[in-house]
Amino acid sequence: MSRDALAILLTLAAGALYTLGYAIAKLLSASLDPVQITFLRSLVVLAAAAALLPLLPDPGGAVRRLLAPQRARDQRLAAAALILSTTIAVLGYALVPVTEASALGFTAPVILVALGALVLGERVDGRRWAAVGIGFAGMLLVVRPGGELFTWAAAVPVAAALIYALYQVLTRRIRDVATERDATLQGALVGVAMLGPAMPFLWVWPDLAGLVLVLLYTAVQTAALLCLAGAVRRAEVSGLAPWHYSRIVFALGLDAALFGRVPDGFGLAGCALIAAAGLLIARPGRRR
Repeated sequence: MSRDALAILLTLAAGALYTLGYAIAKLLSASLDPVQITFLRSLVVLAAAAALLPLLPDPGGAVRRLLAPQRARDQRLAAAALILSTTIAVLGYALVPVTEASALGFTAPVILVALGALVLGERVDGRRWAAVGIGFAGMLLVVRPGGELFTWAAAVPVAAALIYALYQVLTRRIRDVATERDATLQGALVGVAMLGPAMPFLWVWPDLAGLVLVLLYTAVQTAALLCLAGAVRRAEVSGLAPWHYSRIVFALGLDAALFGRVPDGFGLAGCALIAAAGLLIARPGRRR
């Protein structure tokens, strides 16, 4: 399998896992603050890493890699962007239905194309811009601007998408010094450090069902993060951007399964456009 094909598969897997994770977070937000949810996820990841540490061939080296990483400022800046985007996204899914929150998050691929060209110097051809435009039109069909969704709460998923796009660009910039595991553990470490001071004011003891959901949410989101980090290490972020639109398909299915929301004709038409964007970007370009 080629690097590009593997990167696309990892992006699709990340989209499915992220959507499932945020649906679980929406259930958790009924009893826990979004900041506490992200803090607990970070804490569980660190605890799991500590438990597995004796099984590693070089435990001391792994600890040094976590506490004193190469290009520490860049790695921790990316981790901070991840924690901030995750916390805001959890809040967005608490305020907005899953399908609409995911659709608003699809402003991220448009931003990724611009950031990939301006920050990373990636070459963005007309085919990629066209694919992103078609996907964005599909998103507009799903959301239908001018409807009841356009309140202040709609800005929350958009803000999360902006910071999420920045995180992906920062992750690609450090791909030579940070692996998928590095990105995951740095995110957990920074998450505990950033959000820990707020816990005395926000802490609520979860019940047994809540603890199970926290563990499930952590496992799903961590797997999504590993998939995403693996994808952006193997391909340009602008090339992967249209594939992020696949999340709307997963969101529509989860909305129907978990929350009893069935997509209408506009939603299905939007999904068709999103799929068309993915097929367009997958078609080999003409070589000179």
